[in-house]
Amino acid sequence: MRRTRLEEGMKELETRMGGPSPLAQPLHQALLGAVFPLSTEQLVRLARENDAPSVVLSLLGGLPRGRFDSLEAVQQAVESQAALGEEASGPSLELPPQR
Repeated sequence: MRRTRLEEGMKELETRMGGPSPLAQPLHQALLGAVFPLSTEQLVRLARENDAPSVVLSLLGGLPRGRFDSLEAVQQAVESQAALGEEASGPSLELPPQR
């Protein structure tokens, strides 16, 4: 039953986002068996138990501390974090020297 709910949640998330997210499948595998709500630490522990790739463990470990009520909430937080990382690695804007 848990697996079915997780799969349904993934399908719903993909539908809302207009197609499969590149992170959807690895997160699905990493969080297989999750019973929400879960804390950030619990998400990382479960992902380790499910032999998640190191990149997924890093993403989950970098999430803000708190509780997540669903796989969709985790997905949104991970994607927001990834987007912020891309912005941070982009060209930096330097302020002109003050005179």
